[in-house]
Amino acid sequence: MVLLTGYAAKQCARRVHNEWDPTIESVPWDLPPELKMRFDSGRAFEDDIFAKLKQRLGKRCIDLSNLRGKQACIDATVAAMEQGVEVILGGWLPDDTEGGRTGKPDVLLRYDAPQALTSYVPGDVKQHRTTARRAKGTLRFSRVSTPGDVEGHPGYAPQTTGRLDDYLQLAHYWRMLEACGRAPDGVDATGFIIGTDHFADLDPLGVVLVWLDLAAPVFQTYSRSQGTAKRTAMERYDHEQGFRLKVAKVAASRTGSPHDSLPLVEPIFKDECDSCPWYDYCRDITGADVASAQITSGRLSVREWHALQILGVSTIDDLARVDVANAEFLARYLPEVTHVKDPVGRLEDAIRRASMIRSGAQLERETTGSIDVPRADIEIDFDIEWDVESRVYLWGALVNRVGEAPMYKPTVDWRQLDDESEIALAESFVTWLRDLVTTADARGESVLIYHYSHPEPAHLKRLIGDHAVQDLTARFVDLLAIIREHYFGLQGLGIKKVAPAFGFDWRDEQPGGLQSQVWLQQARDRSSEEHVAARQRILDYNEDDVRATAAIRAGLTGA
Repeated sequence: MVLLTGYAAKQCARRVHNEWDPTIESVPWDLPPELKMRFDSGRAFEDDIFAKLKQRLGKRCIDLSNLRGKQACIDATVAAMEQGVEVILGGWLPDDTEGGRTGKPDVLLRYDAPQALTSYVPGDVKQHRTTARRAKGTLRFSRVSTPGDVEGHPGYAPQTTGRLDDYLQLAHYWRMLEACGRAPDGVDATGFIIGTDHFADLDPLGVVLVWLDLAAPVFQTYSRSQGTAKRTAMERYDHEQGFRLKVAKVAASRTGSPHDSLPLVEPIFKDECDSCPWYDYCRDITGADVASAQITSGRLSVREWHALQILGVSTIDDLARVDVANAEFLARYLPEVTHVKDPVGRLEDAIRRASMIRSGAQLERETTGSIDVPRADIEIDFDIEWDVESRVYLWGALVNRVGEAPMYKPTVDWRQLDDESEIALAESFVTWLRDLVTTADARGESVLIYHYSHPEPAHLKRLIGDHAVQDLTARFVDLLAIIREHYFGLQGLGIKKVAPAFGFDWRDEQPGGLQSQVWLQQARDRSSEEHVAARQRILDYNEDDVRATAAIRAGLTGA
């Protein structure tokens, strides 16, 4: 029997096939440390939310997350629903065999309505933000102490397209509640997410339930009859899950016989594939030259790649030869991608990247002449590091004075930070930086402060306040903005991709923000002999980041 979890509808359809096809040998998967860290952090966040719910709700809440055995958990969940428990944590709904569904919602919340069976709505805990500021929006939310009372908060709204996966997962659980007769009658499909959004003005804990409307047509999709159409989360889910159920059933029926049905899907690579255990297997199927696996920045969507495949474009060579000025080609391509914003521009960028792959180019200059980069007597490059809770624990700066060797100055706190200590660390950095600027001004020396992209000024303003650091941010220069004006990148314009083109290489073989968070776990564990080495590794990595910024600046100006 094929039963899909709440993750299937948002997963690659070929992955679903691979996992259900008995003729394909299972692949071992050594979970990368950075992914393990994210999973562990997500579980810790869920445990923390569960603890807060139990503390607030007391006997109104039951936690089944420690039960072992699927049927035991299902039986306990059903019993709790029959008893009308207000909040059920870590339950497992009865399998929906007809719909091909199985699932474990993080939270089930009783919905008070007059009907034969006590009804529930689903909720999930996610370690990410779920809301955004919206001038004309109104956020529907509930406080932890009164989860069933929905209120409105103006100026905010749930994220939609960027958090489609959340909507699809809640839709899965809603269908399962319908199948076992526990979804509320006569109510539009709904559910809630408890994320990392902090609303201290709404709840003392800062934690709220953010309600998502699963029946509102807010997701723009391709429509063969209309070109584009806005669909509800339930419609999107029913389509995605229904297709994957067909994929899984065909896969499960295969025996290795020549008469087997062919797979309904062939691999098309997307961001999800980069951390998938089936990646190498799918590359073996497609061959090394498949374009969707090699265009990793500015990736086209699955539908865009599918439309190209219909037109005979699969490999890098095929893509590099595409002529977007060909009216016949566009007449066949564009009707298949009507829901995509700027489909021709996206395709042109992909074609350009295919040509760069063939030529071996990483960066291409888009302008001519000299590049104007502001310079000063004292140039400070700075870069920050943050932990899995997005708290900045390291402010690194490289001070460059004419005629002197660059000096690296880290402002760091290895402890687990809270609001107070994170702000204190930022203030310490600001004090050091302001003292340096004040001294330079008194000597008649000019000072500029360089960063790459927005995180550094954004976190500084978040922690200290925009007005309080205005004297410093007025001296900031974003080198990424200059790079964007003059260059096109094969793999994007991130600093790790750009700096090597200017002759800079990181000392560490695995430089990256996620990897540095793994090192931070080791650095904070004083019981481990590795913590000293991990701290130095982070400092070296951060120093290389700021030296990379300096190298880019020098390369841009020819200094």
